[in-house]
Amino acid sequence: MTKLSVVIPVLNEEALIQELVNRVTFNCEKITNDYEVIIVDDGSLDGTWLKISDASKLNTKVKGLKFSRNFGHHYALTAGLHESVGEWVVVMDGDLQDRPEVIPDLYQESQKGYDVVFVSRKNRPEKIPYRALQKIFYWSLKSLSGIDFDSSQANFSIINRKVVDAFKSFPENARFYGSTILWLGFKRSKIFADHGKRLSGNPSYTLKKRLRLASDIILSFSERPLKFAIGVGVTLSSISILVAAWIIYAAITWGYSVTGWTSLIFSIFFFSGVILVFLGIIGIYLGRVFQEVKRRPLYIVSDRIN
Repeated sequence: MTKLSVVIPVLNEEALIQELVNRVTFNCEKITNDYEVIIVDDGSLDGTWLKISDASKLNTKVKGLKFSRNFGHHYALTAGLHESVGEWVVVMDGDLQDRPEVIPDLYQESQKGYDVVFVSRKNRPEKIPYRALQKIFYWSLKSLSGIDFDSSQANFSIINRKVVDAFKSFPENARFYGSTILWLGFKRSKIFADHGKRLSGNPSYTLKKRLRLASDIILSFSERPLKFAIGVGVTLSSISILVAAWIIYAAITWGYSVTGWTSLIFSIFFFSGVILVFLGIIGIYLGRVFQEVKRRPLYIVSDRIN
């Protein structure tokens, strides 16, 4: 019989836990009786851990991990994957926007010979301006990172054991589920499903967190910002050489002389700013290297259930 694991990171979701567990376990039992539901509390400040504890007492197949503090969504996903033992592992968010009713469809698609199956969300409730900005965001992310992201997909997916083991073999501290799964390759597919509605509370993924995640993905998976800096530097240098050659030619031919204190000062400030920006990009990459060589643990588990 297939062993199925479901990994769910949560943060301040005490009002949703029981509903989440009920719907997830109901749909897992449509596939197999041999399953586990791993809920990772990413440092919640409300009663989320108490609700997880209560749910685990009613059903021992519900397991809980509690972080000592908030480490981040993708680190919680990583912890759940490290703990999972299933032949197939479902990864989903805990706000019920990833609808548990889709789990049987994910599993059915995976049995067609795929190692990875993602859910592409349709009928999303966001307004048109938000979706337009999202497309621009993902286009920019793709251009700078070199990874072809699908804006309709998030983390909701199912992966088999060999994909889980490959994910676990990643040694670096930077952890981003979707981009890592893309990088790993494997045979993949997708299904389409309606986007669920949050029953209560507010989304924990703010615009600031999204931008930070995007910058982390770009810096962790691509050298394009450095190459872009080199390209801009070469372009500006070429332009300056051409301008200098034109000034010399004009001075010899027409007796032209350079005037204009304002343009000179502007050029100095402009090029100084460009240099500082590129030094900052290099500094960020060096900071990433510094974080990696310290080899700190990815997360700290303060408590566990079942």
